[in-house]
Amino acid sequence: MFIYTPFISSKDRVVWYGGFSTQLHYEVQDDVNPNWIERDVRTLGEGIPTGVKELLDAMKDYYQDCTSLEMERLQEMAD
Repeated sequence: MFIYTPFISSKDRVVWYGGFSTQLHYEVQDDVNPNWIERDVRTLGEGIPTGVKELLDAMKDYYQDCTSLEMERLQEMAD
């Protein structure tokens, strides 16, 4: 399992569970539930990158996409 978090003690993360999986999982924690809750999944069409740097880049890109969508949702709720 590989995990990308933007900073230590982050309440959100991107996870690749390893093996033959071609999916990245965006997960969050809240103050009430300490367990990680899956919010979104992305299947990588070309499979998991073979290099660690490429996997990290894919995880960072996916994290940015997910957090951008979360910000848009919060903005819509505020309007």
